[in-house]
Amino acid sequence: MRRRLTGIGLLAVVGVLALAVPAQAATGFLVVNGVLHQNPPRGCYATSSPVFIENFTDSTVLVHSAANCQGPVTAEIPPDTSQRTFGGSYFVL
Repeated sequence: MRRRLTGIGLLAVVGVLALAVPAQAATGFLVVNGVLHQNPPRGCYATSSPVFIENFTDSTVLVHSAANCQGPVTAEIPPDTSQRTFGGSYFVL
C-alpha cells in the first residue's frame, strides 16, 4: 500500500510540473546601445536616451518615453529591424 501511495504522489508532482508555464523569452539576440542581450526575457528594461535597438529576436520591442515602461510608445521595433529613437525604457514582448 505504501508503494502505491508513493507512486500516486510522484505522478501528482510530475503532473504539476508538466502544467507549469515556462518563463517566456524572446529567441535570438537584442542589441541595445551596443550591449548584446541573448534570448532576453519578456519584460521592461531601463535604458538611456537616445536609444539604438537592433532586434534580432522573434519578438517585438516597444520603446517607452519614460522609465518603467510608462508614457507613450516612441517606437515599435519588429523582429529583424533596428531603430534609433528617444525613450527611457523598453519592453520585450
